[in-house]
Amino acid sequence: MKIKSASIQFNEHGTPVSSHYDDVYFSNDDGAAETHYVFIEGNQLLKRFEECQNDRFYIAETGFGTGLNCAVAIACFQTFKQLHPNHVLQHLHIISVEKYPLSFDDLNTALEKQPSSSCFKEQLINQYPLALAGVHRMSFGDTTIDLHFGDATDLFADITKFQCVLIDAWFLDGFAPSKNPKMWSQDLFNRLASLSRPNTTLATFTAAGFVRRGLIDAGFVIQKIKGFGRKRDMLVGYYPQNEKTSETTTSNISTSKINTSKPVRHIAIVGAGLAGANMALSLAKRGIHVTVFDSSSVASGASGNPQGGFYPQLHAQISEASLIQALSFDYARRRYCYLSRSGFRFEHDLCGVLLLAFADAVNTRQQKMQANAPWPSNLVQHVDSEKASDLAGLPLPFGGLFIEQGGWISPPGLVAALLNCAESLSYVDILEHQSVSSFTSCDGKVVVHSHNKQHQFDHAVICSGDQSNLLSPFQRLPFGKTRGQVESVASSSVSKKLKTVLCHKGYFTPAMNGRHALGSTYVRNDTALDYRHEESDLNFSTHKKALMPSTWLDTLNQEYVGRAAVRMTLPDHQPVIGTLEDGEHAGKVSILSGLGSRGLTTGPLMAEVLCSCLFGEPMPIAHRLYKALHYRRFELRKQR
Repeated sequence: MKIKSASIQFNEHGTPVSSHYDDVYFSNDDGAAETHYVFIEGNQLLKRFEECQNDRFYIAETGFGTGLNCAVAIACFQTFKQLHPNHVLQHLHIISVEKYPLSFDDLNTALEKQPSSSCFKEQLINQYPLALAGVHRMSFGDTTIDLHFGDATDLFADITKFQCVLIDAWFLDGFAPSKNPKMWSQDLFNRLASLSRPNTTLATFTAAGFVRRGLIDAGFVIQKIKGFGRKRDMLVGYYPQNEKTSETTTSNISTSKINTSKPVRHIAIVGAGLAGANMALSLAKRGIHVTVFDSSSVASGASGNPQGGFYPQLHAQISEASLIQALSFDYARRRYCYLSRSGFRFEHDLCGVLLLAFADAVNTRQQKMQANAPWPSNLVQHVDSEKASDLAGLPLPFGGLFIEQGGWISPPGLVAALLNCAESLSYVDILEHQSVSSFTSCDGKVVVHSHNKQHQFDHAVICSGDQSNLLSPFQRLPFGKTRGQVESVASSSVSKKLKTVLCHKGYFTPAMNGRHALGSTYVRNDTALDYRHEESDLNFSTHKKALMPSTWLDTLNQEYVGRAAVRMTLPDHQPVIGTLEDGEHAGKVSILSGLGSRGLTTGPLMAEVLCSCLFGEPMPIAHRLYKALHYRRFELRKQR
């Protein structure tokens, strides 16, 4: 759901000031110097980095604001990396929460006025998420920022449920306790303690007595030191090496990491479509050697359609399904824009998507969404027929919903770009025409059997789309298969004017290389891949009926050129992820499948969620949404 943005003003010094809390976001004198003194020196970060014996260091902060603390922490980490290039510590991971995020325009203005690095500013502006409650993962080279929009106490409580991460350093940086006492509650202090490892450090600009006492009551050792500039005191502290008692969760779904006592260096991926390519990139970002198997060739299945619409399926009221769609769409948008900016080219155009109100029932649902307004306006907005026609560049008989940041993407080109990017980061082997028949286990490894050959890996991930149910570890899942045929249509002098994707019962894309994509049929339990004239007739008649009385579709010639593919789906139409929890391959085999016709939208975030689970990292999704995606959800529903 959408979240309320901050209301701010800029004072005479150019410093952003919260209108709600009547407090500055950082010092009028020098915000970066204040951050360095309070949080970098207060946590002795350079020393902590040097002493770290893990490959990742975790910082958590209680107020993202303008991102200034993150910018200074990243600069500090870069200094450390330059001084110690061969140190075991290779990655900084920051978890930050913000109840009232700045709007994009206010953030842009604030970043212009604060002395943060121009590189950080550019990267943050390019990745700044939609105002949706939940987790938003952003990448800054060897630093990851998980920006949580919502209440700090609730969000840290949700992180506790995963039981996979302990924080190394805390930045307590909400507005002043006198201005925002709810941010400085005992519940929050207790959550900080539950997420702290022994000797975790803590720093905050405030020296308020109730804050000091609350942190002590939560188990921290706290002391006052000199504050920044004209401020007399501030607090620093650490969490002692006493015995921790971790909270338990009521979930029966595991989030434990890969079951191996040795470093994970080589992972097999079965399937070279959107799921497999996104998984390869997420693994390569972590330095993992990846081998991709495919029974045919890269992007040969449902990911081989020339064009596909890129947009989320939203509901008039917030549901787990639509929230997964919205958050996945926002993360996918960031990943695809990163690919394009980094020089990994693929044909696409984020020209927007019009979800047309072509029938009374659809119009009723859209009017309900407009009345409820559950989503940010820069995600979806209602437009009338005149505005819709203007956006489309062609006359339309009705309005609808406009997804401004959506568009069309060529899946084969995207898969190639994802794999090329992965190859630039780590070792990636692609074995085409190599069917995987089974898995066995040997000496803590998983053995992949392919074409009478055996390959040993530390782990394997099944991303094989419509063939996912053929591999024994996950045969019990209630997969369904749906055939879909898409037409490739030569553009006419009229249709080439189309500027945005049109969706009704089917979809129609602007031209790519002189041809439109028009689709799609849905034939359940049909796995044949032959091209059928009768399905082409159905596709054309569906579009003409939905867009009646528009006549511009009549300018197109039906050439009977197209492509059929099979989509893998689950009964609840959600993807499926997770690591096998029982049997011979427990902890050695995972799955990422069931993307259906929404692989462009959900593939990137699903890959990142599964990777985070495998390596015991913070999760880029709320716990309840993870449960709604886990492969055991069907089993648990039957038990209930």
